[in-house]
Amino acid sequence: MTIPAPAPAGSDRAHIEARMRELQFKMLDVADGILDSLQAKREAAPALPLAVARRQTVNLLGVPTLCERGRCRRTKLCHGEPAHCLTVCLHVLPHEALARVLSVKAMRQRRRSR
Repeated sequence: MTIPAPAPAGSDRAHIEARMRELQFKMLDVADGILDSLQAKREAAPALPLAVARRQTVNLLGVPTLCERGRCRRTKLCHGEPAHCLTVCLHVLPHEALARVLSVKAMRQRRRSR
């Protein structure tokens, strides 16, 4: 049979309450850190699949207007394999358009790396 501990005196009670407040603040700090890390993970943009990135590049360059597929020419959007369009039409495109797309791509990569 265990003997119950005596009730804490006034100074002991104040010490326990102060310790409880200290632990509560520590728990809040840990919870804030967890929430911050979750928000940072959510803000990071996921990397695009290679086919989607190529399709965006092809669309920015205006390659679908030169494509052999009628659907691509009509909608002015790539509906086929963008790698094929890039290899076929890359030599026809003006150098300024290529430079513009590559600079935009470099800016996006710099933003993602931050």
